[in-house]
Amino acid sequence: MRTSTTTQTLVQRSGSGDYDAPVANGIAIGVDTRGAQDASVISLSRLGLIGLMLLPGALIVFLGFNAGGYFPGTPAVVALVLTQILLVRIVQARHPFEGLTSITLVAIGALACYALLTLASGIWSHSMSRALIEFDRAWLYLLVLVLFGTVRASTDNLRWLIRGLVLGVSIVCVSGLATRLLPDVWHTAPGVSNERLSYPVTYWNTLGLLAALGIVLAFHLCCSLGERRVARVLAAGVLPLLALTLFFTFSRGAMLACGIGLVVYALVARPRGLPSVVLAVIPTTAVSILFAYRANLLDTLDPTTPRAVAQGHRVAFVAGACVLGSMAVRLLLASVLDPRLRRWTRRPGLDAALKRGAMPVAVAVAVAVLAFFAFGAPHALAHDWDRFVGGASTTVRGGDLRQRLTDPSNDGRTPLWQVALRGFRASPLHGAGAGMYQTLWDRERSQFAYVINAHSLYLQAMAELGVPGLLLLLVLVGATILGLGLRASGRRRSLYGALLAAATVWALHAGVDWDWEMPVVTIGFFAIAGLALSARGQADSGWIPSHNMRLVLALLCLATVALPVSIIGSQTRLGQAEHALYASDCAAATPAALSSIGWLDVRPEPYEIVGFCDIQRGRPRQAIAAMREARSHDPGSWETYYALAIAQASAGIDPRANVEQALRMNPREPLTREAAKQFGGSSATGWVKHAGAVRAAALKSNDLSIVPSSY
Repeated sequence: MRTSTTTQTLVQRSGSGDYDAPVANGIAIGVDTRGAQDASVISLSRLGLIGLMLLPGALIVFLGFNAGGYFPGTPAVVALVLTQILLVRIVQARHPFEGLTSITLVAIGALACYALLTLASGIWSHSMSRALIEFDRAWLYLLVLVLFGTVRASTDNLRWLIRGLVLGVSIVCVSGLATRLLPDVWHTAPGVSNERLSYPVTYWNTLGLLAALGIVLAFHLCCSLGERRVARVLAAGVLPLLALTLFFTFSRGAMLACGIGLVVYALVARPRGLPSVVLAVIPTTAVSILFAYRANLLDTLDPTTPRAVAQGHRVAFVAGACVLGSMAVRLLLASVLDPRLRRWTRRPGLDAALKRGAMPVAVAVAVAVLAFFAFGAPHALAHDWDRFVGGASTTVRGGDLRQRLTDPSNDGRTPLWQVALRGFRASPLHGAGAGMYQTLWDRERSQFAYVINAHSLYLQAMAELGVPGLLLLLVLVGATILGLGLRASGRRRSLYGALLAAATVWALHAGVDWDWEMPVVTIGFFAIAGLALSARGQADSGWIPSHNMRLVLALLCLATVALPVSIIGSQTRLGQAEHALYASDCAAATPAALSSIGWLDVRPEPYEIVGFCDIQRGRPRQAIAAMREARSHDPGSWETYYALAIAQASAGIDPRANVEQALRMNPREPLTREAAKQFGGSSATGWVKHAGAVRAAALKSNDLSIVPSSY
């Protein structure tokens, strides 16, 4: 009787019993046995919760070594994992939604509507493949937000989340830094760009933002006297390495965002351990950056020459010494200075003293403003603003990348933003459709450059999803920033101040780059938003779903895995088909492409591969059918018209109408210009004769849609 009653009680607590049934008998009978088993269940539950808090950091490592999660298959894999975790939580947890609050629901609702709008945009863009890929990414972010929004925001949970994020960021950034300082030890693939540190995420600005986020959160770990001593010491050691990683990316936007984030953290959190960090970390970080700056051969377009490798070894030695120095000093101050800071900050009337101390700060700010105007800074800023708005690409004279750090230009972003604004003005109510910015750029660009994204989340949302898309994004980001700001007070001021600073860094940088398309830097933002906005207080409270409701929710979770699984299968087979096509192995390329179509039949790329292989096999009329199918799935893309023209020319059919359409859709593309020139005659024999050369040029180029390898 005792065993069965205790088991029933445990089953009820684990989420599979009758929650409305009385458990008094289970409490009264067998107290010792139930207490021991309850302790075991609580321990396992706590370990599971810690593992969940560490999950975003682990995902950052996975995404970091998979091109930042840019390509379609990777976000689908992560979405699949998160769906299973959410499913387990719904089925097993007694209170699976205990963390949800009104502001969390606002953020979730905004992101859910944004994802649905993204999917629905395939109706008017006539490119469901692009809409599905973009929806899958938004769906991943929604899963993160929902999963972490259902967990209560205890101090312990918030701390573990921050620790996990710092650990994941550090693994990725230090791995990248090793390839710059020790290229003879850690080689990178030939296709990885070396001029600015980008390994392993493949894009330097993304790696720079990742390092900036890590710096802000590690700075908090180092400053917080509520953190364990080992966490403070380890954070002090990793800060110089993160700063070096940020430096070698030469990402000015990430550096500026990092500086703003640190200022926000210092002003909002007002960490008690700040003096210790200033003494332990700032000098060593400055020394490591100084040595890196003076290693002029590491700051060039080819940092792998023998002399550059020697410089890298010296910088690595200095960086190692700085890491050890930071940790040693921070450990010493943790014993000597931190206890005094803790006692001083607990003095009665400290808040009033801080308020009185605001007057000298205000005076200092006023003096700084006067000096700002007295020394002609406004004129200098106006000059720099003109250069920034001018949009000229940053020029690196003599290959010295350090010149970027003082160049105020926006590296050619102005034309990208102008195209986005023109696209918005053309269709302000619903935009061109998700993923369609590339077609806007191809049609309206003022210079030849291969661009997929607008380098601004907010402008791209305007161009692709119109006013509704922009408003939903602003509600999402605004609710997150506002919610974090309102909670950054009291005993948890330091924790929420750190999360607010990190969220601010991401939100600012997303306005000048395509961070939304890189889950490695965005997944942390939504984990922070979900957990930090969730309910606080004791756990095991809130709504308890019935058995039937749990079953319905579980079935919904299972249903949502269909799209990620389809994308994973399609992308895997498509990659195999591409490699086989470029190896002229159509015997392998065609079945792989057909298998990709079987997984997801709305993508144009596998149809194009089938068509090119049909041409190679001497079956141009079958190729025409395949290319027409590709065009029907993405009629807004010039590539599908271009590929169809090649198939028509191979069959001796007049390709000029499709070539002219491709040329109108992308007038500055060398491929379309050359095709118009080659197929300009009226002879069927001439079309067939030139079709081979045009096809070879198409396969050689990376601009075709079947090669999703450019950004």
